[in-house]
Order: sequence, then structure tokens, then C-alpha cells
Amino acid sequence: MLDLFEKYQANPEKLQVFGFEKRGEEFVYSQEIMNGDFLLQLKLQGEKLDYQVFDQEAGDEYVQVKMKTMTGEFVGQVREACQEIFLMIRANCFEEVGFLYEQSSRLQDYVAKTYDGKLEYLWEKSSRKSSTKAGVFRHQDSKKWYGAFLTTDWSKFENGKTGQIEVLNVKNNQVANLLKKAGIYPAFHMNKKYWLSLPLDDTLTDTELFSLLDKSFELTQKK
Repeated sequence: MLDLFEKYQANPEKLQVFGFEKRGEEFVYSQEIMNGDFLLQLKLQGEKLDYQVFDQEAGDEYVQVKMKTMTGEFVGQVREACQEIFLMIRANCFEEVGFLYEQSSRLQDYVAKTYDGKLEYLWEKSSRKSSTKAGVFRHQDSKKWYGAFLTTDWSKFENGKTGQIEVLNVKNNQVANLLKKAGIYPAFHMNKKYWLSLPLDDTLTDTELFSLLDKSFELTQKK
């Protein structure tokens, strides 16, 4: 589950504001989960992050939560409770680093300034270690996506071209017309009738990119 923090860096000030306790060189955060039956403890020292889950009644560590061979409804619920806390901590205390392209970084800055939003990796399988490294920009009220950020291979868009590429998927109501423009492709991993893929390699200017994102934001707003 700690793959969720791949390519994220902790902000020490934000950690303490959130509720982490500083113990020497270590930051420690504790929170009850599963209606108080378990205690989740997350520890950060330097760049090393680890967690433990304790059964409060028995006083023992619930090691099953870390064992990939352990399956079942209950252990799944404990993992989901942990993941929910991890996502909240990441959103409030960590900052993403390590994009392939400078335009990807500028895109995230634009979303933060314009919509007070950030790139969210909502599932463990969509972490920075996955094949697509998929994250989303979404409305704060409705949680609808207005942008999807993916890492894939150029071959998905152009034959004979290879290499990793970061793309932004946006919704638009003029898909057919926009596909005639260089730097705009049918959506990868989404409905090609309504969504477009925009490689973030500066083929499109920031003005063009941000305008398409703004349109997607408008089209996905809660009615």
C-alpha cells in the first residue's frame, strides 16, 4: 500500500500540522480505524516510510494486513481503512516529484492555482509504479474527473514511435474537429467519442493545453 507514496515527498511542516508527532528524526502518526478496534501507526524517518496495524483488544500487531497471501473480506476492509488514511495523509502532507516533462509540472501548478486542485492517485494499482501511472484531476464537490493523467508509450498514438510519454486526457464536445490538430489524439483508456489525449511534450503550448483543460472542467461540472 505504501506504493501510493511513490514519487511523493513529505513536507515536514505539513506533517506536524496534520498531527504527526516528531520523535527525534522520526515522524509518527497514529489513528484508530475500524470503529476503534485497530490502531494504525505510520512512521517516517528520512525517506523511509513504514506502518503497523495493532489489534487494540489483543494488543498484538495485525500482521495479516501486510501479507499478500492473506485474502478475505475482513482483511480487505482493514486494508481499505488504511488506504483511506494514507490517501488523506498524502493529499495533505506530501508533494509529488519526478515528472518526465516540464509541461506536466506546469500543468499541475496551473490546476493548483486555478482550481485549487491536485493530481490524485486514487488506487494502489494506479501508483507511479504501475504501467499507466494513472492519476486524476477532479471536482472538489462532485468528485467528477475533468482530467486524467497517464504515462504510456508513444506507440499508442503513432506507429513507429516509441518511448514513454505523459498525457492528459480531457473531455470535449468538438472531438472530431480537434483531432485534426497536431498534438491531439483519440483518448487512450477512455471513451474516444468524448475524450482526447494531449501529450505533455510541449507540442501544444501551455495556453492551448490549459484552454482544453478549462473546457473539460466546464463540461464536467455538476449541473
